[in-house]
Amino acid sequence: MTDLCVRLVPLFNTLSQENQIEIEDLVRKKIYQKGELVVDPSSDDNLIIVAYGGAKLYNLDENGHENITQILHTGDYAGEDWLFGKKNSNTYVEAIENSKICLLNRKDFLNLLEDQPMLSIKLIEQSMTKMQSMQKQIDLLSLPKIEDRLSEYLQEYAVKVGKKTFNLPLKMKDLALYLGTTPETLSRKFALLEKQGVLTRKLRKIILN
Repeated sequence: MTDLCVRLVPLFNTLSQENQIEIEDLVRKKIYQKGELVVDPSSDDNLIIVAYGGAKLYNLDENGHENITQILHTGDYAGEDWLFGKKNSNTYVEAIENSKICLLNRKDFLNLLEDQPMLSIKLIEQSMTKMQSMQKQIDLLSLPKIEDRLSEYLQEYAVKVGKKTFNLPLKMKDLALYLGTTPETLSRKFALLEKQGVLTRKLRKIILN
């Protein structure tokens, strides 16, 4: 059971082991290399589960620049809107490290909901949780000072991983996009926070003081 992708998704936690195995039989697993696209607008409608590794979910503005809307870590998932018929017109998912991704097809998932109606309620609950997470990013971007956005992001990530020493989950370019700034400005703000004694940085290793 420890290797089941579906066990990583809160949506399926209330199901019996037998039902989880039934769902797992519908899942397609694939290894993606860092920088490889998992999803683009031409892809099939799938629920995406990160078995291990990480990915970024983003869209492109009119100038072709990335706007990161979500960072997926081990156990995170995305794509429930596509499962229920919303068309993907401008969303991309890209591996930010070598990752194992599990894909559950829309047709298979809808058939599953007919057999497991309680999943619909669970899905709504989890969607609300994800909306709260997206609201956190909006709140971050509302902070006028970049250093405050950066500090808040690092503090929240430290809580998520349960330790104050960790490696940045994103490249500087991607983190800058997530926080609404440039890599050059972000580097200066890291230096500022280090000077203020908020953190110690050694390349991608961060130690919060």
